[in-house]
This record gives sequence, structure tokens and C-alpha cells, in this order.
Amino acid sequence: MVNKISINELSKAIEKEVRNWTKEAIDDVNTIKKEVAKEGVQALKARSPQRTGDYAKNWTSKTLKNDDQIIYQKSPTASLTHLLEKGHAKRDGGRVAAQVHIAPVEEDLVANFIRKLEKRLSQ
Repeated sequence: MVNKISINELSKAIEKEVRNWTKEAIDDVNTIKKEVAKEGVQALKARSPQRTGDYAKNWTSKTLKNDDQIIYQKSPTASLTHLLEKGHAKRDGGRVAAQVHIAPVEEDLVANFIRKLEKRLSQ
């Protein structure tokens, strides 16, 4: 059965449908962000250097006030991320080689987020 509306009510009906779709889309985007952040934490735990295991197990994520997701290292290992990813100078001269593990995960997560978002918005 088709609901009939007057031409005067048409703009209100369209506005209502757009608002409903927008709310659903925003909810889906937030869900996708959480999924991708969770996948990122697992990927970083798997790809991180494993000397004692403390660094790898301290990856986690959280939701910020604006529903953004952040993946980060819990202390005391937080200061190691830059040193491991970029390499660093040794105390007695020379350099420690970089162990790139964050950048590839970030690239994968961005591609995965875009793919999931495009799939959702094309429905």
C-alpha cells in the first residue's frame, strides 16, 4: 500500500527520510570504525617485534568523545613505538635498524575502512 501525501508535505517527508538515512549511515560508520580498530589492534599485536612480548601485548584501542577510534600503546612501552618504527642512534655510535610494523598495518586499515564504508553506502 502506498501512502499518499500532499505536495505541501513532500519536502517534510523527504527531509524525514534523509535524516533517518543519515542517522543509520552515521551509526554504521561508527560500527565500522570500531571493527577496523579492533582488527588493527590484533594486526599490530601479530606484527610487532617480539623480544619479551610486552610491547606487542600492550596495543589497545579506545573510543574518543567524538566517536573516533584511536589505537595506541599502553605504558610503559608507549615510548618504544617511534624508536622501533623509525630506528634510532646507538649510545656508542651507529644506528639500530628500523623495524617497520605500524605503517603497513595503517595502510591495510585505511584500505579496509574505505572498502567497508563503500560497501555499506552502496546498499
